[in-house]
Amino acid sequence: PYSTLSKYKYRVKLTPGSLKRGKASKQAVEMFVRGDTDKSPKAEELHRFIKAVDDNTWVQSIIGDCKISAAGASKISKQIKQKKKG
Repeated sequence: PYSTLSKYKYRVKLTPGSLKRGKASKQAVEMFVRGDTDKSPKAEELHRFIKAVDDNTWVQSIIGDCKISAAGASKISKQIKQKKKG
């Protein structure tokens, strides 16, 4: 259950949907990095570790055709879409 993950800082919920694995993995990484408002050195180090994982590994660890749900997920996805447009 999702409630068991409440103690973890970086978490997303994957539900059945139409998002492909590659796009879902990129969106999850963006949520982890952009959604974190903590600017401490420890948080910056965690961001570097998250970014250090290559895309292929992220894709292999996520189920196919899913939808990502997380706190602030819609806000982050809007930021990503605006970044692509502008």
